[in-house]
Amino acid sequence: MNTTALVTGGAGFIGRHLVNDLLKSGVKVRVIDSGETGETERLPLDCELVVADIADLSINDWGDLLDDVDVVYHLAARKYNTPGVTEQSLLSANGYATLNLARVAAERCIRKLVYTSSLYAYGSIGPKAMSVSDVPNPITVYGSSKLFGEHVLKTKDFASQLNWAVARLFFVYGPGQFAEGGYKSVIFSNFERIAAGEQPLIRGDGNQTLDYIFVDDVVRGLRMLADHPENVLVNLGSGFGLKINTVIEKMVTVSGSQLVPVHVEPDWTAGTSRVASIDFTTSVLGWTPEVSFDKGLERVWNSRNRGVA
Repeated sequence: MNTTALVTGGAGFIGRHLVNDLLKSGVKVRVIDSGETGETERLPLDCELVVADIADLSINDWGDLLDDVDVVYHLAARKYNTPGVTEQSLLSANGYATLNLARVAAERCIRKLVYTSSLYAYGSIGPKAMSVSDVPNPITVYGSSKLFGEHVLKTKDFASQLNWAVARLFFVYGPGQFAEGGYKSVIFSNFERIAAGEQPLIRGDGNQTLDYIFVDDVVRGLRMLADHPENVLVNLGSGFGLKINTVIEKMVTVSGSQLVPVHVEPDWTAGTSRVASIDFTTSVLGWTPEVSFDKGLERVWNSRNRGVA
């Protein structure tokens, strides 16, 4: 199969896993990444790397980048809570750049444009699980920018020509995750502390609930969306919530540590529950998570010891 995929944000955490998976299956890969938060030096040598900020690309630039491309995986975005990122830059990268990409992809009759959106497009803080049938009500500029990107794909000027899929991602974790480019993951930061012999930290009472999904399951879901014949929006999450107290307890066990967690001042996540409903995802894609949280944590911890993270 002589497929060529364009992966924007391909040097980021999820992007690198996706690029490796595509290459292993014989797909030619072109990566666009600014290198600001992604780790371009960790990309495989057999992919083509274009160092560029998607916010700076013109329609003509996108045209050149989409030459001979069959599938686009659009992962690049300005991230929530990244130092130096303004509201204007969020909208420019996450909204207008997506508009330009979608327009050119439609003109070129790209087989599929897979767009990674976010749970922040919902704006929900629980307790109900988030379903694709819910009316989105984002409460951050980041969430609004990702929702705008979703709506761009449906723009009437070129919707009839564009084949698209949207994945609203929940809390993705796995080997090789790092802290740059957004909210510092509870798993990343506390494994970092445990490895240094420091007590893991829990904000507030630790009863805030998150939906963690292993990166390999996300990559598999994105690739299934690329092959799906219809335009569709799905959640990619585990479908199960874990309290932070439970997450830290499991991390201590996996690491073999005797460290006792320390509770510190609560933040805005106190009392929240952010969990995906994946019934629709399963029904339309036949996708369900394969990596349990315990197994996923083991793989993250073991990868640290091998110098992957």
